Amino acid sequence: MNQSLSATQRFSELFAESMAIGRKSNGGTDRMALTPDDCAHRTWFAEQLLEAGSEVRIDATGNIFGLFTWDDSAPYILCGSHLDSQENGGVYDGAYGVVAALCAARAIDEAVRAGALTPAANLAVVDWTNEEGARFEPSLMGSRVFTGTLKLDDIEQAQDLDGVRFGDALREGGWQGNDEPPQAAAYFELHVEQGPSLEATGVNIGAVTGNWSAVKMDVRILGEQSHTGSTPMHLRKDALYGMALLTVAARELADDFTRRGIELRTSVTKVRLFPHSPNIVTSKCQLHLEVRAESEEVARAAADQLAATFAGIEKQSGTTIEIAHTEVRQAMAFPESGVSLIERAAETCGLTCMRTKTVCGHDAIALAAAVPSALMFVPSVGSSAHAPGELTKPDDLANGVRVLVEILQTSLSQGGLA
Repeated sequence: MNQSLSATQRFSELFAESMAIGRKSNGGTDRMALTPDDCAHRTWFAEQLLEAGSEVRIDATGNIFGLFTWDDSAPYILCGSHLDSQENGGVYDGAYGVVAALCAARAIDEAVRAGALTPAANLAVVDWTNEEGARFEPSLMGSRVFTGTLKLDDIEQAQDLDGVRFGDALREGGWQGNDEPPQAAAYFELHVEQGPSLEATGVNIGAVTGNWSAVKMDVRILGEQSHTGSTPMHLRKDALYGMALLTVAARELADDFTRRGIELRTSVTKVRLFPHSPNIVTSKCQLHLEVRAESEEVARAAADQLAATFAGIEKQSGTTIEIAHTEVRQAMAFPESGVSLIERAAETCGLTCMRTKTVCGHDAIALAAAVPSALMFVPSVGSSAHAPGELTKPDDLANGVRVLVEILQTSLSQGGLA
């Protein structure tokens, strides 16, 4: 049987099972990292890997690898994504790429064992731990530890909003392994686009050439606790008022850049207020402030421009604004060899393909720091992402699987990403 056909048939069944795990009545899911639903999903994935005949390894960060080994002396081509979701997120983001990789790998393993393909490398399917960063920060956690840009000791103490530490959740969930991860020769990731470009142009496949830069800041706004009834307005030092002014400033900055023909995206999220009483003026506000632009130079300049507004906000609200932590995601380019490989594979499958960039973070961006990597997209309906309405049409899902099989066959034959 044609490997592509075998993979797509299997995918339809397995992805239906994947979507059902932890699915909510609104069609979305809350499979945040190492929650019970995420752990159930991970258990299901490990069982599927074993059923497919792969060796299952779990490393110290909880990354799950399914190894299809045909030559003990050869490195592995890695393929996958992540199973964790955002809070009240969608069922396609991440999980699609993991299940597609599993089905593609299983079809290719059957072809190798039947003598229809002679690989120069082995193949490993992977689920990266805590890609989203929705429960524990930072994001891309498992893939960044894998590449060495983060150390496990650096993230063990990361806490969720309830004070649960990442290291404790990892161990208590039974997902901290001691296996050595495979040696990677290349990495491939298939993902839903989470944007409008493919659907708007009617193109089947997106070959990702690189990513936007992002400046991410953890910000504290400090005011003064007082009574909401007895404290005159001019004497209040309301941290929530400061947060509101900052939110407006961030939006106005993005609008100003747009008027100048420069695309900029800003956001204020993950807001926490103290204390929690209807009769107390807010004394402290913690939030996440983000600026994204295609170039790192523009992202940094915009972040600096936004920070320059803090003094005026402090004066108007009577508060103090502190930047507790700043992280910059650099803009980078994927290897041309991977981009052209996606294009050729799409053509072989009779599909259209366009080059595009990703505004979002993906594990492929983290992997690219250490191994040749490639990222490709299939269309998202209505650009919906990180929401229950997230949707990709069945034919587009199948198209991605078909192209992924073609890509993996080619890269396995040549031993990596040339």
